[in-house]
Amino acid sequence: MTTTTDTETDTDLNHRDRAIRALSGERYAEAGDAYTLAAYGGLSGLDGRRREAFDPDDAGWVGYPLASLFLAGVCYRLAGSDDRARNRAGQGILVAGDQREHVLVHPVDRAACHEWTGDLRTVAGDADRATAAYDRAADAYADAAPDSPAEATTRPLLQSNTDAVLQLSRPDDLDWGDLHGTDGSDALARRVRFKRSRLRSLLATRADDGRLFAPRGSTEYGVDAFRCPDCGARDVNYVAETVLCLRCNGVVDRA
Repeated sequence: MTTTTDTETDTDLNHRDRAIRALSGERYAEAGDAYTLAAYGGLSGLDGRRREAFDPDDAGWVGYPLASLFLAGVCYRLAGSDDRARNRAGQGILVAGDQREHVLVHPVDRAACHEWTGDLRTVAGDADRATAAYDRAADAYADAAPDSPAEATTRPLLQSNTDAVLQLSRPDDLDWGDLHGTDGSDALARRVRFKRSRLRSLLATRADDGRLFAPRGSTEYGVDAFRCPDCGARDVNYVAETVLCLRCNGVVDRA
């Protein structure tokens, strides 16, 4: 029995899961479309975590729609649609700016909007303006001066960003410590330095490989019940209501 990701079976999934299924089949234009719809649905509170972007009680959850626009941009670049990648990045920049100026109150969240802007400008290929946005983020994080910078990275606006970058790093699988270091007091400054020095190269690596892996869901190693038909691995990633190979991102067969 094969665990399927065929398009006709995806209609009951949310848009993010449809995007992940498309990634497993290397259908990047389709994945970009699905991530775009996940962003739109997330902003309106109709998809994903069902939290509206303009609801002050849900402040910061807008990070997940921003992550979807970021990943949509990556997918469109892999599909050879650089204009659509720039479009989605531009939409994310506008959302981040609007949230920073008119919705968000917490200074860490407002600083994170500058960081998101830097990431999105990187996807758009605008290195100089990305660097300027990271400079603003670093200054704003320093001004915010949270009691626990490491704990601040778990705020939804920052956690969603971390998740997107870790997905971008697969299959090398960077972790929280790679982005934030071991000194929790330096976590926010370190993540901005990481973005300045590494995000462009991570994007270039994905472009060179021509692949974006699914995010990690629940994982198991050496599972006798499954075997990847492409690489033979038995390490699996349970995500988007399917089972993918943890090593090559293909759909696995039951052994």
